[in-house]
Amino acid sequence: MGNHKSDQKRTSCVSQNEKAKSKLVSQVVRIVRKAGLDYEDWRYVSRRVREQCELKPKKKGRKLPRVLTAEEFRHFYQIVDRAEDIQHALMLRLLFYTGVRVSELCGIKVSDVDLENCKIFVEQGKGSKDRYVLFGKTFATALKTHIANRPTNRWLFQTKRASKFSTRRVQQIVKQYAEEAGVKATPHTFRHQAITWLTKHSGLADAELQLITGHARRETLSIYQHVALDKQLEEKYQQTMRQVDL
Repeated sequence: MGNHKSDQKRTSCVSQNEKAKSKLVSQVVRIVRKAGLDYEDWRYVSRRVREQCELKPKKKGRKLPRVLTAEEFRHFYQIVDRAEDIQHALMLRLLFYTGVRVSELCGIKVSDVDLENCKIFVEQGKGSKDRYVLFGKTFATALKTHIANRPTNRWLFQTKRASKFSTRRVQQIVKQYAEEAGVKATPHTFRHQAITWLTKHSGLADAELQLITGHARRETLSIYQHVALDKQLEEKYQQTMRQVDL
């Protein structure tokens, strides 16, 4: 009899705990949606919350990032081109060429683009860090035409209402083309794709890759904090990206 009551009490406590957690999840979802956080923003916020609350996650195996096969990659961009939306085609190619996060892509202003040197200034990227990212010389002509055809634009990729694209809208655009192409992809897939390609083909050192992708961890900052974005690094990048048929 005593054991039965004890079991009921434990079940009741578990039920109340689950309800409390469910309610908390709903509250957090509303906050995240209202703030318009994307995947990277949410990762940053959740990490800071864990740090301030001194919450330690259980150790688990590290998952490898999923990238598209060469055939899936080509087919995705074929589907994009078939839609004949120039802005979408440029936007989704820039995701790959630069390896920027979706929030960083949306925040690129026309004034941030250096067509002559094939660089884009990313202001206050993840971790509130400024950096430059590169794009291929063969892509510069298309980007130059895009900018010239929109002389009054403030944002590199701008909606009809003269505002920048939201991260959610870019996610929807990628999802739409991915479904048509029969592949699984998000904007972040192309960041993984770019870093994987550069790692495999460029000959860039880890410190150089971290510099141009902004893919840094606190414990590795000391390795590359004095590395400059020099001409040799840029040439390695350009040689590698010339091999990509987009």
